[in-house]
Amino acid sequence: MRHIYLTITMTVLLLAGGHCAFAAKKSKLIEVETTKFSKSDSTAEVFVLVQWPVKGDKAIVDSLRKNINSWICGEWNRPDDVKPFGESLFESLSIDWHSVYDEMAPEDRLGAFTRHYEVTLETQTDRYVTYFYRQHEYQGGMHGYTTEVGFTFRKSDGKQIKLIEDTDSPEFAQLLKDGVKRFFGGDQPASDEEVLEYLFASEVEALDNLPLPGNAPYLTQTGVVFLYTQYEIAPYSSGIITFEIPFAQIKPYLTKEAQELIK
Repeated sequence: MRHIYLTITMTVLLLAGGHCAFAAKKSKLIEVETTKFSKSDSTAEVFVLVQWPVKGDKAIVDSLRKNINSWICGEWNRPDDVKPFGESLFESLSIDWHSVYDEMAPEDRLGAFTRHYEVTLETQTDRYVTYFYRQHEYQGGMHGYTTEVGFTFRKSDGKQIKLIEDTDSPEFAQLLKDGVKRFFGGDQPASDEEVLEYLFASEVEALDNLPLPGNAPYLTQTGVVFLYTQYEIAPYSSGIITFEIPFAQIKPYLTKEAQELIK
């Protein structure tokens, strides 16, 4: 009977140990708190939405907080800092608007000066986390300007990881070309001739030699996203050219560090 009791006890402990191991793995996921600020009048419009890391391993949480502050030019320590940040930004934009338009006739004045920030958690695994940054601003002129960038960080040390290693090959060039054609053509990829009509002729002589985007690509849970900002290879009317290349296709061109992250 004693032998049976010990066997049952060991089985229960092993099951409990398995549960603890699972819980420990789940704890690698960072937790965020979504914080918002919004204020507008005829002179200024401010909207801020940030998913602020509040719980997780220190290395990655500290890294994300530092980077978020650098993206929005802030000095945040907690989610509640959104209010003084937003109020200060609103006041600054309003003062700028008055300095430009107060001496103009009402019919010559343009819309409110605008600044929108959105910093959101795009995806995470137990090895990496990707944040997405979007900024839209308008301070006079025909239209505003939008910036979108994704950032991937390794969770073990909070380091932003270089993803692409080998780009000097026709095969990789073909992946970029196919991605741009999907962006403009959707389910039915556009032809080379059709796509070239959307791009700057001075920047892109042929789709076979597309430049890499100026901003680094970023990881989702299924692939690598490439994003060309406004005016980078195409006029404003073409939008922000974005496409994802699945891991199975992009893997040969990833750095060793990136391949470790997606195992």
